[in-house]
Amino acid sequence: VNEGFVLNPYDKCVANKMINGEQCTIAWYVDDNVMTHKDGTVLKNVFDKICKVFGDMDLNTRNKHDFLGMNIEIDRKDKNVRVSMKEQLRETIELYNSEYGQLGNRFISPAGHHLFEVNEEACVLDVERKEFFHSVTAKLLHIMKRARPDIELAISFLCTRVQSPSDDDWKKFKRVLGWLESTIDDVRIIGANSLENIFTWIDASYGVHTNMRGHTGGAISMGYGIIHG
Repeated sequence: VNEGFVLNPYDKCVANKMINGEQCTIAWYVDDNVMTHKDGTVLKNVFDKICKVFGDMDLNTRNKHDFLGMNIEIDRKDKNVRVSMKEQLRETIELYNSEYGQLGNRFISPAGHHLFEVNEEACVLDVERKEFFHSVTAKLLHIMKRARPDIELAISFLCTRVQSPSDDDWKKFKRVLGWLESTIDDVRIIGANSLENIFTWIDASYGVHTNMRGHTGGAISMGYGIIHG
């Protein structure tokens, strides 16, 4: 604040300041921070001022970053950002393979058409598999929101089943892992054609669930890839 930065009214962990006619933005999350400006000299000057107050910090000005578990690569040529969390996925898949055998099957999608159908006659999982189901579903929820939005629909359903998952839920859970194993090299690519245009799509289907409830869905983009679904 002493340097003239103003907190973003929508996110108190983001601050902005106009320097040399261009916006300088600082965002922070606990001890991980990111700063942007068109002029690298400006960034270095602001960084030095921050270090004088908070002490020495590591500085990364390359195109590849490790931020909150995400591997982020900036493609300046195509003007987009590639986000992946391959190591976390590999750890999860290897853990499943070591505990419950090879996933084996390769699927063309993370979920089948029967995703939302609940088999009330299916056997409830034993304590060990239930805990594994709950733990991994929570981990995939974290990964999905950051790097793998393609599994969002499947994970949204599995999250509703963590309290009492059945053998049938386990098959759907296994399918998601199988899909991730076969697409582990996929990365999320997002970009913006303009910082002034935001595209939003939303739709609803009525009476599509067995209890006659409806289902809504939506997506937000800034021109290249989905930034929120």
